[in-house]
Amino acid sequence: MPAEPSPDSTNGGREYQGGNSLATYIIGGIIAWGLIGWGLDFLLNTRWLFIVGAVLGAGGGYYLARKHNLTRSPKRRRGGRETNN
Repeated sequence: MPAEPSPDSTNGGREYQGGNSLATYIIGGIIAWGLIGWGLDFLLNTRWLFIVGAVLGAGGGYYLARKHNLTRSPKRRRGGRETNN
């Protein structure tokens, strides 16, 4: 017979998943905008647009993660109230 989950483990690793999603947004932004900056560097014969693109991508990824509410704990997302739905 399987053991009942304890009340402390009911989140099932959602905080871990939120951290992975946050990292994915930031890394994806760095890669995408870094490649755009690299392409512009190649076309315009410059060297600094890659760095600007990577920094903007990291900032944009963090911004999107904030907009999707991935930087807050599940307790704070619900306004501090625990609900058992």
